[in-house]
Amino acid sequence: MDKEQIINIIESALSSGDKTPGLFDLPKILAIKSEFQACQSIDNFLDIIEEHRDLISKAFGLSGDVIDSTVEKIKSFENQ
Repeated sequence: MDKEQIINIIESALSSGDKTPGLFDLPKILAIKSEFQACQSIDNFLDIIEEHRDLISKAFGLSGDVIDSTVEKIKSFENQ
């Protein structure tokens, strides 16, 4: 697993959103970032995304399709 490459995919998706996390969402987003940095497997990344899907979508202004696409890109690393 190339952890940096997966984080780059996630960051790319987040930057494609039309919002920036607000003051009250920022601590939660930073906590999620810490969880990502501690991931040891692809399943860990996917679990975190699914667990915090609503917050990520709301805070960054992402559609469900963008999140689904990101999940699929991450899943493609399972076969490598």
